[in-house]
Amino acid sequence: MSYYWKNTGSGIAGMGIRFFRGQKTKFEHEHHQLKEIARIIAKEFPDEPVYLLTNILVANGELDCVVLTRHGPLILDLKAYSGTIHGSENGKWQVETRDGVHTLPNLFIQSKIHRQDFIDKMITICRTHFPHIGEINLKKIGSWVYFCKESVYPAGQIDFRRVKWFRVVTAESLPEKLRFTDAGYTLRPEDMDAIVLDLHLQEYSFFTDKEINRSGTGKPKGMFGTTRRKILVAVIIIIVLALIIPGMNLVVTDTATGAMSAGGSLLQSVSKDTLKSSSRPSDSSDALAYLNVIREQNGKNPLYFDERLYNLSLVRAKDMQQYQYLAYVNPWTGTCANSLKTRYGLSVDENVVESAYGQWNGYTRGIERQAFDSWMKESGNKKQLLGNYSAGSISCSGGYCSFLGLNNDQTGNECQTGPSGMNMTS
Repeated sequence: MSYYWKNTGSGIAGMGIRFFRGQKTKFEHEHHQLKEIARIIAKEFPDEPVYLLTNILVANGELDCVVLTRHGPLILDLKAYSGTIHGSENGKWQVETRDGVHTLPNLFIQSKIHRQDFIDKMITICRTHFPHIGEINLKKIGSWVYFCKESVYPAGQIDFRRVKWFRVVTAESLPEKLRFTDAGYTLRPEDMDAIVLDLHLQEYSFFTDKEINRSGTGKPKGMFGTTRRKILVAVIIIIVLALIIPGMNLVVTDTATGAMSAGGSLLQSVSKDTLKSSSRPSDSSDALAYLNVIREQNGKNPLYFDERLYNLSLVRAKDMQQYQYLAYVNPWTGTCANSLKTRYGLSVDENVVESAYGQWNGYTRGIERQAFDSWMKESGNKKQLLGNYSAGSISCSGGYCSFLGLNNDQTGNECQTGPSGMNMTS
């Protein structure tokens, strides 16, 4: 396997760094900081493979940078400020620069949320590709904030002996901090390949910004692809042979027993995914990440995934499916999202705003995104989708979907009226 960025003229040598991204970098300062980080990493890990992942969508926003080394993943949130940094676990953060004082959202809480989002994705990847690592070890993933050179974070604001996963670093302090990171396990190159593959990231050249397609990298190997696919194909072939050639039954039985034990869980997961009729939490959180990209493109804040809203939206979707209607209020029972919210952990003062969607062909893969795309095509629905919310969730059941946004500007238990936010497609 070949590795990338060995250009000694750029101050980078050694085994090399490979770059992968979910989205193209939009800000110049991020490009410069990534180049700075790459130089540091190449110097600290001259004889090891390193993957630098950028702009990765997660449930509650986008990760600027994730560094994969044999010591495990490290999340870096890039900030284009240089100065004295003030901030702790609670309240706003501030940076004193030459241009004045800049107020930032709480970077500790933001890092904590992004870290949990990434851990959630890593748990699924770990179970599939490297279960030997153990999910408990994923809790050791660090989430650091990276500021520009000469920035200072005065001691005593956060007890780093207690909060071991969080740090505030710069180009000056990052090298030393990297030397003492240890997740308690080793990520192999094939483990890193599995991570970028399951995160659906594209490899690219940092210098030219062009995509790189390496033959064999991240693609199924062999005649039928991955080991999991080979097991599935083998099981199917054995069953077919047993059915059409009766004389082979005795021979096939012993062989099939071993294959079925290895492939049984795979077949079960495939059938469950094929037959499911409603959104799972992972479907909802992935769709919310998609919506957050749309909201950010329209100058709106990203939404946090709220499990209470997920449970409530799923009940609303199932209610519309059961009674065969598309409206904010059930015409037979008179119930709506706001009248049901307290049953699912929301308070009376937390107001939810609903958008409803329906399609005639039932639940299909990706229906959650289809609902967002449909709403965005109409001005009234678009305005409602880009409302002033702090959290959200979408769930679908059958062909019906309910998106709920947590609106901080209004309170009450009143049911919505009017057609805005509803759409039915054929």
